[in-house]
Amino acid sequence: MDPESPAHSGFSMTPPSAAYVMAFHTCSSDCENPRGHPVRLVQSQDGAVWSDVPGWKPLSGSVPDAIRRGNTFYVIGAGLTRIDMTTGQATADRFSVKKSDGSNALARDVSFAGQLPDGRFVIAYVPPMQEVVGAASIPVEIAVEDKGSGGASYTFYATAISIGSGSLAVPGQPTDPDVFYNGSQWVLYVSVGANVISFTSSSVTGPYDVASATVVSKSAGGVPAGVQSDSGVMTFVNSGPSRESLVIQRAVSATGTTAIPAADFSTVLTGAAYGATTAESPGIARNTTGTSCGTGCAAAATAIALSKAGRPGSRCTTAGKQGTWKGKVLVCKKVKGKLVWSRAA
Repeated sequence: MDPESPAHSGFSMTPPSAAYVMAFHTCSSDCENPRGHPVRLVQSQDGAVWSDVPGWKPLSGSVPDAIRRGNTFYVIGAGLTRIDMTTGQATADRFSVKKSDGSNALARDVSFAGQLPDGRFVIAYVPPMQEVVGAASIPVEIAVEDKGSGGASYTFYATAISIGSGSLAVPGQPTDPDVFYNGSQWVLYVSVGANVISFTSSSVTGPYDVASATVVSKSAGGVPAGVQSDSGVMTFVNSGPSRESLVIQRAVSATGTTAIPAADFSTVLTGAAYGATTAESPGIARNTTGTSCGTGCAAAATAIALSKAGRPGSRCTTAGKQGTWKGKVLVCKKVKGKLVWSRAA
C-alpha cells in the first residue's frame, strides 16, 4: 500500500453538516499494520456525540486528519480526498511532502496544522523512523502547501521544534504531532506513548517553545488532537489496555495546555459499531470555511474538482492532466505512444 496514492476512484456522499468533523481509523487485528486501518469520517455538534457522515466509504489508510477550506473538505491518511460541500462528490488525488531539495520527505504522522494568511495549508509531521533511530532529539517538521496543488503537495518550510528525548518528563519518543489554535496561541501536541505533551508558539509555523512543555495527559492516552470550542479546548486521545483494544476519549479544558486529570477523559467513540476492536488516531476539524485561498491556490483546486475526462482509452492532449468520468478519477497518460485517458489508481 502506497499511503501517498489516491485511495479510491471517486464516490458520492452527503457533505458533513455538523459543527465538528473527525477522521479516525479502526482496527480488528494485526493493528501494527496500517493496511488493516479503515479511515472513517464522523461528525458532531458538540464533540461528545458522534455519528457517521452518510455515504463516506472507509478507505485503507492510517493516521488520518481533516480540514475545510471554502467549499471543500480535505481528508488525508489514504492519499488525499476532496469533498465538494455542495454536490457531495468525493474525488481522490495523490498526497506528497517534499524536502527543500525536492526529494520525498517520507513524512510520518501527518496532520493539518492550520493556514497561512494567503490561505495555503500548513502541515506538521515527524521524519521517517530510519532518519531518527538512535537520535538524541526528534524534530517536528512544518511544510507549506505548494501553490496550485489544491492541497495535494507540500514542501518543507521549517522545523517547528526539536525535542530532546532526555528532556521529556515522560519516557518515550515524540510522535503524532497535532497543531491547533486555542484562542490566544498556537499549540503543538505530541504523543509520547500513552502521554500527551504540549508546546506553544505565537505562529502556526513556529518555532514552538521547548520551555513551554506541559504534560497534558499523563498515562491517560496518546495520539492526540485538539480543537477550540465554545466551552474551551477539546482534547481527544487514544486510550486502552492494549494496542488491540483502544477507544477515543475526550476532555475539555480552558486552554489545552494544562495537566488534565485522567478522570476528566470520557469515551466518545469505540470500534464496536464497526465490528472492530479499536477506534483510534483522531483528527478533528471545525466545519467552517477557514481562510480563502490567495492567487494561485483556489483557482487550481477548482480546476481539479471541475475538470472532465473522456471515457477510459479515449484520446487526451495534456500528459498528467486529471479529470473525472462517471465519478471516476482519470489521468492523461501515454500508452503505446498515444495520450489516452487512464485510471488514476
